[in-house]
Amino acid sequence: MLATAFSVFLLQPRPFACYTFPRWQSALVITLIGVLMGLDPGWRAVPPDAPPGMAVPPLWAAVGISMVLIWLGFLVVLGVLRWWLKRGQRWDGQGDLFNLVAASWLVVDVLGTGLVALGVPLLWTLPLWLYSVFVGAKALSAGVPKASVGYSLGGIVSSIIVVIIVSSLVMGFAGFAMAVLSGVPPVAR
Repeated sequence: MLATAFSVFLLQPRPFACYTFPRWQSALVITLIGVLMGLDPGWRAVPPDAPPGMAVPPLWAAVGISMVLIWLGFLVVLGVLRWWLKRGQRWDGQGDLFNLVAASWLVVDVLGTGLVALGVPLLWTLPLWLYSVFVGAKALSAGVPKASVGYSLGGIVSSIIVVIIVSSLVMGFAGFAMAVLSGVPPVAR
């Protein structure tokens, strides 16, 4: 998997046959990204406008929540891309899309989340995240010859929009549920 992921990171085209490694390796990559995301100091920072005495979430909670969110996001991306690539008979469903997406995320996303976990401001890593989108588009277009880079880019951007909506709903519901369970009334802004 590592050789394939590095070649994808370097924008070298790889057919679907290159993504036949064991699925547990892809699952490990997504979990690693979730752990690194949870180590981001911003996940545990108390907002400046927070009420006095607001508790800082423990590290295990930040890591757990980020792993759930990254897995949710990954599965949503897979679902949207599967639908997107099958539109117009571009993809026949053959090949391991799960492994392709995980391999395209491995180098650039581990690097990005690792830098943020080390305290590098998220804004400084923005070029890396934009490159991540392009890496995914190039990997998809190489694996699915009928899908151009532009079409693949459209699928990735569409899936990111859906992930943002789903994540916002999940986090909003979780925040509301935690407020209700703790007896603290939600703050209207």
